[in-house]
Amino acid sequence: MIAIDLITNHVPPVKSSETIEKALFWMDEFRVNHLPVVDGKEFTGLISDAMIFDYNDLQDEINKLSFIGRQQFVRESSHLFKVMEVITDHKLSVVPVLNAKNEFVGAISATHLIHVFSNQLSLKEKGAVIVLEMNAVDYQLSQVAQIVESNNAKILSTYIGSSPDSSQLSVTIKLNQAEINPIIQTFNRYDYSIKNIFTDQDFDDEFQHRFDNLMNYLKL
Repeated sequence: MIAIDLITNHVPPVKSSETIEKALFWMDEFRVNHLPVVDGKEFTGLISDAMIFDYNDLQDEINKLSFIGRQQFVRESSHLFKVMEVITDHKLSVVPVLNAKNEFVGAISATHLIHVFSNQLSLKEKGAVIVLEMNAVDYQLSQVAQIVESNNAKILSTYIGSSPDSSQLSVTIKLNQAEINPIIQTFNRYDYSIKNIFTDQDFDDEFQHRFDNLMNYLKL
């Protein structure tokens, strides 16, 4: 999935000739901390609530602000992972999308991106999650998949985590079924280190715990 497919129309840009106050009002209206600023079709930069709070006169036009170093954006053809990288690296609530002519074509909200990413990782699908730990040189996804598929299961998604201070990898796999005892036994036979196991019941228990806490809070 690429950036052009992730654009959400509910977060509009503001014009550089509009007031800073209007930008602040729109941020509150659309529940974001950033808005793209445009001059015609040209992208000027991102205005943030922090910039506004540091400024004195809300009636001034947005073009009075300095956008140096605030031109974060992605291209139409940028992959989902690149969009995630820009949003997380710069702590953005919205990331603008530009075409090859540097024209603004739309924006992607972090909230929408989390929803899309959740679907990409099959987080809503029923099934267990296994977290394996191994040396980076020992990692072979083909072997992990073979072990899972030899037990009549499939990997719905996988995630690899690493640390710059360690040669260890954390490999998280989401499976399409909850019954994983045979899979666990096979991993053990192949000397895989199993760091964590999460079942559907774990997720249901966590949801119930959060729901109970919310109900107790509302009764106060």
